[in-house]
Amino acid sequence: MSWLRKVFGGRDDLSAAPVTMDVERRKAQLIRLENALDRLVEVMKANEERMANPAWKERMAEYRRISGECYKLRSGGFTREQILDVAFEVRPVFGGELPPDVRAVEPPQEEALAAAAEIQAVLPGERPTN
Repeated sequence: MSWLRKVFGGRDDLSAAPVTMDVERRKAQLIRLENALDRLVEVMKANEERMANPAWKERMAEYRRISGECYKLRSGGFTREQILDVAFEVRPVFGGELPPDVRAVEPPQEEALAAAAEIQAVLPGERPTN
């Protein structure tokens, strides 16, 4: 591993510098993501044709779990790594163009993906602690 230190300027820690977070804004972002995922699940649940599909139900369960994780984090405290882990777990219902029978999920899906992307970005008031 010493060759890595030479390549990266002698740093032993190759991870990103810790960031001082804007906790209140992060809580608001977690609420936004939680609500978006809950809306997405409700729209998915309304699609009776797809409810027979186990993969559809599994994706709904995934969104419920991530929503619950958002609640747990914002209620009990969190680190930057924890909120990033949650944000990076959010993925679209379908990749690419949505089939005609599931186009109703597009608005809440886009909202959930936008909320996750917002969490991934460093806020203007946040700064590295190193």
